[in-house]
Amino acid sequence: MTFADSAQSALERSVNRVPERYRVYLPITPVLGLVGLFILYPIAQAMYSSLFDKDLLSRHPPEFVGVENYVTIWEDPVMREVLWNTFLWVTVGSLCAIVIGFLMGWLLHAKLPYVSVASAIVLIPWILPRVVGASIWKFMFSGSQGVINEILLQAGLIDGYVVMLGSTDLSLWPPIIGMIWRLAPLFALLTLTSFQGMDDHLYEAAQMDGATPWEQFRYITLPSMRYNLAIGFLLMLIYNIRNFSMVWVMTAGGPGTSSTTLPVMIYRSAFTDFNVGIASALSMVLFAVLLVFSYYYIKFYDKVQGET
Repeated sequence: MTFADSAQSALERSVNRVPERYRVYLPITPVLGLVGLFILYPIAQAMYSSLFDKDLLSRHPPEFVGVENYVTIWEDPVMREVLWNTFLWVTVGSLCAIVIGFLMGWLLHAKLPYVSVASAIVLIPWILPRVVGASIWKFMFSGSQGVINEILLQAGLIDGYVVMLGSTDLSLWPPIIGMIWRLAPLFALLTLTSFQGMDDHLYEAAQMDGATPWEQFRYITLPSMRYNLAIGFLLMLIYNIRNFSMVWVMTAGGPGTSSTTLPVMIYRSAFTDFNVGIASALSMVLFAVLLVFSYYYIKFYDKVQGET
């Protein structure tokens, strides 16, 4: 008997020792092990750390405080500002990206000349690395050197240069604009594929019945695309709420906390304040929100798959 045959026999004997009802899970055991090691274990570790007062700069051992870190987050007025910034960041950025992306996808579907070239150009913001795109917008919004200030000044909308990235009232909006610029092409591509998958005979029949363009859009286009639009919107929310680079590169969450979002606050708590307990609690809050969005994303995706 060769070595390969003996190894195969040993493997068969090991498999035969496993109860028959559990053997179906054997092929996915390595995958489950990797998921547990790289996904479930970090989540469990973060949940465990969120129950301790753990300061990396302190010589004292971590102290168990239970849910006190979560109470601190709830009662801290700074955290309320951060959560409000995150809400604006996610909702405004996602909704504007959807509207602009839908219009871009519709224009690409309208059989414009050089549509393939236009599609490639439209996807450039999404293809660019995040840090590169954020750096471009940071330069564009800079004070006397930024093109945005120059355009507004030449148009007579402002009387002098405005340091938007250094203003507590305006610092959040330049990263939102940069995020819209990055995400709109993704939704444009989703819209374009949705248009291409629709039946043209529906529009021909509607035109024969005298339906106006608005009625065609309301009764044919939107119902046919509703699930794709919902999936795209949830993808925008999931991407936006965990995005870190755009805000960090452009403003670093400042001045103060005027443009700080939840991911930036987690980074600051962990690597600036070295408060691992608060950072872990904030991470669990972010994880819970992402879990809700992911649930509805999977639910809509399954519904679309079932209808198709």
